[in-house]
Amino acid sequence: MKIKTALITILGFLILPFFSVLAFDLPEQTQSVVISARITIDYYSTITLNPVTVEIYQPSTVTIRILGPGSIPISGRTVRIVAPGLNITQPTSPTNSSGNTTGSVYSSVPGTYTVCAVDTTFGYDIQIVNCRTLYVIPVRIPTFLPEPYYTKGSTNTVFWNNIDSGYQYFVEVSEDPTFGTVLSNSGWVSSTSYQFTDLENEKMYFYRVKARNPYGGESAWSSPVFSVQDTLPPEITILDLGDVGDNDTVEWDPNHIVKLVFRVTDNLQLDITNFLCVDSKGKTYICVTDYYMDGDNLIVNLELRDLERLSGTYLRPRYEFCVEASDAAGNIVRVCNIYIDIPQGEMVPVPPIVERIEKTVDDINEALDDTIGKLDPVDLERITTATSVVTITTATLLTIGTLLNLPYFLLQFLFNLLSWFGFRVGAKPVGYVYDAITKDPISQAVVRIFNEEGKMVWSDVTNTKGYFSARLENGKYTIRVRAVNYTYPSTIVYGKEDFPLTNVYHGEVFEKNDDSELNFAIPLDPVEVSKFKIWREILWGRIKSIVSILQILLFIIGFVLAIYMYARNPYWLTTLVLALYIPSSLLTLRNIFGKKERYGFVRDIDGNPVEGIVIGLREKEFDKVTIKRVTDRHGRYKMLVDSGSYLLEVLDTSFRVESVEGGNEIVLEKNEQWIVKDIVVDRIEKS
Repeated sequence: MKIKTALITILGFLILPFFSVLAFDLPEQTQSVVISARITIDYYSTITLNPVTVEIYQPSTVTIRILGPGSIPISGRTVRIVAPGLNITQPTSPTNSSGNTTGSVYSSVPGTYTVCAVDTTFGYDIQIVNCRTLYVIPVRIPTFLPEPYYTKGSTNTVFWNNIDSGYQYFVEVSEDPTFGTVLSNSGWVSSTSYQFTDLENEKMYFYRVKARNPYGGESAWSSPVFSVQDTLPPEITILDLGDVGDNDTVEWDPNHIVKLVFRVTDNLQLDITNFLCVDSKGKTYICVTDYYMDGDNLIVNLELRDLERLSGTYLRPRYEFCVEASDAAGNIVRVCNIYIDIPQGEMVPVPPIVERIEKTVDDINEALDDTIGKLDPVDLERITTATSVVTITTATLLTIGTLLNLPYFLLQFLFNLLSWFGFRVGAKPVGYVYDAITKDPISQAVVRIFNEEGKMVWSDVTNTKGYFSARLENGKYTIRVRAVNYTYPSTIVYGKEDFPLTNVYHGEVFEKNDDSELNFAIPLDPVEVSKFKIWREILWGRIKSIVSILQILLFIIGFVLAIYMYARNPYWLTTLVLALYIPSSLLTLRNIFGKKERYGFVRDIDGNPVEGIVIGLREKEFDKVTIKRVTDRHGRYKMLVDSGSYLLEVLDTSFRVESVEGGNEIVLEKNEQWIVKDIVVDRIEKS
């Protein structure tokens, strides 16, 4: 080792001078050096998503903005989106002058996805650090509105909530709750209801619905609902009509009970059974409250005091009754022509005043049936006007100016005479005719109602309140109105509302059915319209308010004088005047104390009306929804229901009930009562 070290040292001393000489003799030289580097990360550019949360198949727009130091936009750059697991539509053009270019992404599978981008302008990838997260959620599932346990007929219309605009829905029906076999489907529909037909009696059907968004993404199936079809009404059989005992039309015991027994059955579930009497005009009414169901038997305890009497004293020789039954699905059957005969007794002479009044009423009724009842409505109007003039003249001469109010009531009586004496039994108010400018009622307007074939099926003349009545079968109809100095239909009032009036009618076809309540407001345009006339009508309206009060006072005075005149001189004319005051007084009391139409209102917690919310009335005994109503744009609704115990509910699941006027429990002891409670709701915010 020592010898090797010594040799290296000697060799170093020999070579070192040689390199030293070269170092001092070579000339000095310089050369430029170029250093190349590749940038692969971009910290300045940005990526944005719109929207950040989407449903399956819904695209989200990806905007990439290329920026340099100092956030200066860079145009002309080529960019590619990188998003594993997503379907990508790449940008089709380089960045613009703002440094922007766009593409889109979507997914058919819910989840969380990372969206990035690279700049490929220079032939290699420059990674943009600013990545974003996209959230893909399932399509929302629609929800059915509650279904009743039983559905009437062979069809059923199901309803569900609306998710949003542009969505479509697919409904299926099956007899299997697992939908192993589907009987029918709706196909994709845009509405939020669908009617299934040809459903069989006594079968339970299940329904489910799913939604599809505008991009083709489908939701899962909703929870199923079910209902049983019921196409058959109850059956009613007469078992026993009882015995009237020794009673007759003259001598009878008011406490005597006639026991009637009927068998009432239904194929599924019987709901309500009523026993009705038929009056002398053929109209049904509730006369007995002591009746009940004992198994399938309806037991009726009819006291003779409950029967309609002649002159308030004698029984009629024959009485007719009806039994009406409905099932849980709403099928109704009514059996009439059930008779009880009362033996004829020896009549006691009727007091002269009663005999004269009854004979006069019978003569008037018979004359109207044989003459006025067979006339054309135009001729009827002329005769009515002429009769009113004669009546006014006679009454004025008779009372020497003290019965000035009587013509008003006679005129009103003549307009309603057919209804009062049974010529138009069962007619109900269906319309109100008024001036389109002043909004005042128009009296003596001739109203004609035509069916689909153009045949006139009803006519009437409006009373002093502008109302007219009609009794219509189910079907489609049109109304035509004619009044002196007015034109129809109105061109001044447009649309369906003319505050405070609603359901304005312009001559279109309407349909009458068992579920509809007809209540039209019909405006007529005055032939001549001027500012002077408008102001004159306003002033006249104020005067009429004062005159209406005076008419009530004059009516009372006139009625007292009519009684006095009959007592002093009881001949046929004074008897007629006194008889006419009876219906006139009833009309006056109705006009004074009659209630205006009311509605229930649904408002939010801020007091704003809520439109389109579904209100339901659930019967407590069978726990089923019997009636549904949808609020109008003013948040209004109303329901006409029979006696029973109910719960008032909001069926729209997107709202929470804050309060119900008087509570949501309703107990009704009389049939055909209006439910018009105010409800306050609050929208449930979705998380």
